[in-house]
Amino acid sequence: MKNVYLPITVDHIARVEGKGGVEIVVGDDGVKEVKLNIIEGPRFFEAITLGKKLDEALAIYPRICSFCSAAHKLTAVEAAEKAIGFTPREEIQALREVLYIGDMIESHALHLYLLVLPDYLGYSGPLHMIDEYKKEMSIALDLKNLGSWMMDELGSRAIHQENAVLGGFGKLPDKSVLENMKRRLKEALPKAEYTFELFTKLEQYEEVEGPITHIAVKPRNGVYGIYGDYLKASDGNEFPSEEYREHIKEFVVEHSFAKHSHYHGKPFMVGAISRLVNNADTLYGRAKELYESYKDLLRSTNPFANNLAQALELVYFTERAIDLIDEALAKWPIRPRDEVALKDGFGVSTTEAPRGVLVYALKVENGRVSYADIITPTAFNLAMMEQHVRMMAEKHYNDDPEKLKLLAEMVVRAYDPCISCSVHVARL
Repeated sequence: MKNVYLPITVDHIARVEGKGGVEIVVGDDGVKEVKLNIIEGPRFFEAITLGKKLDEALAIYPRICSFCSAAHKLTAVEAAEKAIGFTPREEIQALREVLYIGDMIESHALHLYLLVLPDYLGYSGPLHMIDEYKKEMSIALDLKNLGSWMMDELGSRAIHQENAVLGGFGKLPDKSVLENMKRRLKEALPKAEYTFELFTKLEQYEEVEGPITHIAVKPRNGVYGIYGDYLKASDGNEFPSEEYREHIKEFVVEHSFAKHSHYHGKPFMVGAISRLVNNADTLYGRAKELYESYKDLLRSTNPFANNLAQALELVYFTERAIDLIDEALAKWPIRPRDEVALKDGFGVSTTEAPRGVLVYALKVENGRVSYADIITPTAFNLAMMEQHVRMMAEKHYNDDPEKLKLLAEMVVRAYDPCISCSVHVARL
């Protein structure tokens, strides 16, 4: 008689962006199958923008995601500027990075405090923590609001920032706004450091320890950050961003609306821990000191280290934004925008979104988008994420099913997935 194996199923993974589930099939002798079921409907953003005027397309791309719309906007703008052969001035690039850092601060704060921390403190969600953990919830909202305000001031709104345009910015805030931003960032530094110290105390589950290939953007100008023109892998390989398709292959899996990705035939990881694995030598300031003190916890072999890596980045990017504002203020007043000529061309931008490497490739012909390829961090991570859920399941399949479900969800949450981003793809 053929054995029938009933799956252990999480229909909807809580506290992640988007809709996804986990299915673990357990037999008499262990785990038979693990699937991350990404059930968020495909949204066809690349196809939607084909034939659109370039500025119209650049207004559409950030709608892929409200969590990381600044990341999509700024990466798309850089890809478009590369395609038409335009390079922004240094002070414009500095302020764009400050805008991007606002996204990083908001996203990391929300993920760490509201999505991850409840698991470790035994709560089903952040609202139940308010009475006992007022300080932590206050810090979470303070950091979130700081990042949101930064995006509002520099991007014209907190979500889907229209102020980042070809050639620079539509307009720039007053000098006093940047001075106030610098002051608020300085006030946020102790809160960022408190967050890091808090997350050094949380468990990193050994059940998922093992070799991981990490890929990150090699930072431009040798300073830990967001922009770069090369991708760097932890196996020692480096390659120009334009060659991403030669090294990373996407493929369809039948149980997911999002494609999976392999690097040279194997799963890999992107994200905060991947940035540290590849680029920790480019850190500076207080974050560098904390990294040296706690690098044994920032292990390249454990996806749960991604949470602590994000906490370290809260410290780093808060300091970095202060320095970038100083760079811009030193050249004040700044002309917000330069004229651009819409030449035909092809451009690739690779940046570090909060969740990892984000790729935009755009071809421009006659002022319109004729080709678009976008790969998001979660699409890069899904194959590795599924492998780590399986590793956790193989250690706990004999435990109470509810415990296994929670541990499987915690693995997924450690990656900080953005499922809406991962299902945008279409090929016509």
